Amino acid sequence: MDKSSFSASKGWNKRPHININVNDIEASTAFYSNLFGMPPSKRRVDYAKFESSDPPMNVALLEFPSPKKRDGHFGIQVKSSATVEEVGERLKKAGVKIKQKEEEVACCYSVQTKVWTVDPDGYHWEIFVSTGNAPNAACTSDCDCICYDPKTGGCTWS
Repeated sequence: MDKSSFSASKGWNKRPHININVNDIEASTAFYSNLFGMPPSKRRVDYAKFESSDPPMNVALLEFPSPKKRDGHFGIQVKSSATVEEVGERLKKAGVKIKQKEEEVACCYSVQTKVWTVDPDGYHWEIFVSTGNAPNAACTSDCDCICYDPKTGGCTWS
């Protein structure tokens, strides 16, 4: 399928949906309200849904306590380094800890500037802009990626 068929100008009005199981709905709702800069559009005792138009996405939180270790990360791609900085500052002002800021790092075959934060359940979130191409797909010992683990020689989240 041609990538151009997914552009907004062609009328593709879909958005990603992410459903995340969380241990504490109150803590997670506060975190995601700050991350997205908006309150949930739907709220129940064990559920919160965020329907953002910028970026267009639907993120649902469901309280489902679990001792399982979580892995991986989520991200929001923005259009400029200035926006990365603005979101980082907004989160800091709201009391959300910025775990790390990366500038012009090679990651996922791209050069990126980003800020990282972690939600109450340990999910890592990056707010990033891609500023160019990079020869490497993932973090290696010669970069300063947040997830680089010298024990495994690759990306490990903890």
